[in-house]
Amino acid sequence: MQIDYTVPVRLLPVFIPKPWGQEIWFTGMEARGESRVGLADGTKVPISRWLNADPAASSANEPVLLLKILDPLPEPVRGDLYFEVHAEKREVYIVTHVNPQAWPDGSGGIRFGMSQEKRLELGDEGLRHAYLSAVQSYEKVRRTIDAGTQSPFLVMQEMALRRRMDSFTHMRPLVIGDVVHVGTWFPHALQHGVRVVEFQTATYERLIVSFAQKVLTQDHWDTEAAVARMSLEPGVIQEPEPISTGIERIARFDHFNVWRARLVAGTFLLPPHVPYAVVIAVGGSVQIAGLTLEPEHAALVPKAAIAGTPIRAASMQAGVLIAAPGL
Repeated sequence: MQIDYTVPVRLLPVFIPKPWGQEIWFTGMEARGESRVGLADGTKVPISRWLNADPAASSANEPVLLLKILDPLPEPVRGDLYFEVHAEKREVYIVTHVNPQAWPDGSGGIRFGMSQEKRLELGDEGLRHAYLSAVQSYEKVRRTIDAGTQSPFLVMQEMALRRRMDSFTHMRPLVIGDVVHVGTWFPHALQHGVRVVEFQTATYERLIVSFAQKVLTQDHWDTEAAVARMSLEPGVIQEPEPISTGIERIARFDHFNVWRARLVAGTFLLPPHVPYAVVIAVGGSVQIAGLTLEPEHAALVPKAAIAGTPIRAASMQAGVLIAAPGL
């Protein structure tokens, strides 16, 4: 098999079911599933095989960041993600859709950090202790229900304990186009009906603080360890950094940065120093060299193609999200 690393390749996603909906992986490489790339001759190749055939030409020997879409169900509670923290992983979400049935006013949400009012009232250690107690009380009822026990009393108890547990957290409203930066040890849970593009460091670790339904991927929660180390600071909202007309940097991390480009940017090239770039279209079609990307379709620009790959949004509604180390 001959691979031409001087042209971008289309990323072919794998769909991963979740209790709360699904994840759509464009650069995922796990036992649960692996994304593929589409070559110019129509061949579909596992992304790990494509990267490893020539690591210098594909990604300058750098690990490729993870691009995925989080697609929660629209139902409250059932479509809410885990409230979790990460020890190493950095993430950024870009909101692409808010389900109008779930959120009629167009404003969804993310559970984003801890209540600063509760923190002021209880102090840092008091907040950790009270919140841990609230989660542990909820978990006991949650596990009873998950084991198959049902009664009207249990249902009412679950709702009351969940409301008490959630009262210690902060809910941040989200609309289409919003950007959410998630640092290490920051507790967060995307809410039902809010679809996002996510870029993250390619590490697969998390600590589950709580979840309002049965966890299928592990037999325990990590509440005690997570609460002991989780950040109590309010979430940081990074202001976009202008790069040039129509292009802004919307996320800056140690391991990767993210640009957002619009139609007024015209046709542009990526900086030649980046080791690769992951590109996804949002809101409309995007031209990237010889590829046309429809909304929520993605491509990977290998190192050998960075200097010669023009990119442009093709309509007023279209945006281009681009992530790469050092971008």
